[in-house]
Amino acid sequence: MNCIIRNGSPADDPTLIRHYRALLESCGVDPIYIKADAEEVTLDFIISGRRHYQLAETDGISVGSLACQIQHLPYPDVTVPSFRKHGYIWSVFVEPAARRNGVAAALVQAGVDYLRTIGCAKAVLHSSDAGEGVYLAAGFKIASEMRLDLAAPNV
Repeated sequence: MNCIIRNGSPADDPTLIRHYRALLESCGVDPIYIKADAEEVTLDFIISGRRHYQLAETDGISVGSLACQIQHLPYPDVTVPSFRKHGYIWSVFVEPAARRNGVAAALVQAGVDYLRTIGCAKAVLHSSDAGEGVYLAAGFKIASEMRLDLAAPNV
């Protein structure tokens, strides 16, 4: 598939918003768990820091997107940027008809390249099972994260 990767702009926000919702649903999130104002929440998130994103297009039609930003840590960051300035890739989506044609790989490479240009020391993301192969091929390593379901009864 011949596609171009380009930077997104405010005119493309609706496409990223649509792709983000489709990403959630493709990961098995039941639409009943998606807020009624999800589009507005996503737009506010994009605007709040003018997050960077890339679009993949074929014949002028958007077939995928990737969004990334500097990762904001949930704890005090007392280290120098060359040690802990991490970029976070928070949305990679490719339309089903365009999958398995290198679109995701091209988007990931463009996102990683952007994060390098802004001085990030590492790129971080959370992968779906379907996307794991793309990220491993791009050089990402599986990292440890631990979670506890607080809604589950104590064991």
